[in-house]
Amino acid sequence: MTGAVTVTATMPSEAVLAPFRSTRGSALMLGHVHPDADVLGTLLALGQALQARGWSVTYGGPHPPPAALAFLPGVERYQRLQALDGRFDVAVLTDCPNPQRTEGLIDQTRRAAATIVNIDHHPDNRRYGDVNWIDVSAAATGELVYELLVALGAPLTPPIATNLFTALHTDTGSFRYSNVTPRTFRTAAALVQAGADPAFVSERLYERRGPDALRWLGEALARVEVSDDGRVAWLALPSGAIPEKVIESEELVNYPRSVATVRVACLLREYLGQVKVSLRGKGDVDVQRIAAQFGGGGHPNAAGCTIAGPLAEATRVVLGAVRAALAAAPEAPPAGESKR
Repeated sequence: MTGAVTVTATMPSEAVLAPFRSTRGSALMLGHVHPDADVLGTLLALGQALQARGWSVTYGGPHPPPAALAFLPGVERYQRLQALDGRFDVAVLTDCPNPQRTEGLIDQTRRAAATIVNIDHHPDNRRYGDVNWIDVSAAATGELVYELLVALGAPLTPPIATNLFTALHTDTGSFRYSNVTPRTFRTAAALVQAGADPAFVSERLYERRGPDALRWLGEALARVEVSDDGRVAWLALPSGAIPEKVIESEELVNYPRSVATVRVACLLREYLGQVKVSLRGKGDVDVQRIAAQFGGGGHPNAAGCTIAGPLAEATRVVLGAVRAALAAAPEAPPAGESKR
């Protein structure tokens, strides 16, 4: 984009801060398809900080928030958008590497907003904003928005802290993933100090299953398959096999990933005539590169894509790409050994 500014530093530069300096304005907080806690938590937190300064804020995206995230403060204002009404001083997209994930809303946004700010931590971000702040060292976009609010001098209220803490908590797998750094824990500690309650967030995320959820989880896990060499595990779900609310509330791909010998885990599920693919890797297998072969993206150890066509064919081609990536990757160390 002509005249666009890209910042890759850990801290926000003046170019990142400038669109939010005004004491009043109108902002659009635009989410991507199937919004998760990192995108919702960051959009809500930034929007609430702007509202406190007198801004008018609209929240929304192509899909509604999942029921599992209904506890996020202010999420009831996040709406499903099919068309944009009015003009905005600033439009913000967070945790959205590819603007096509807005299902066409980005085109309307370019016409409706004076400035588009793109804040993300994905290495494959397309730099589609007027201002792009891309920090691939961040474990979650929540870390960036926290630094943005601190630099702006915005008060970290308990609702803002809860939204950002949830973003960190989920994008790090409850602080279990290799993307966690000392910075992540420092940010989390500051958010707890500001009013986020880790026990509340964990209870809402993991202990709110419906009475039939465990039965459906069992149905899903019974479909897990593991390759003969134990290095690949996958779960293929036909449309309607598992209720959507169960899929939304469970990180199903983490179950095949938990097998000790597995280096790449795949979740493939039919959805509205397409197959949504989630990939998780261990060690030196870069699943982002696998997803990129099918127009997707993400991180080296967590990525995804969407494939047109039947589930069986999608499973075949994805597993073929995974096996090719494994063949080209260095050998993994024995279980229990570190690669450092």
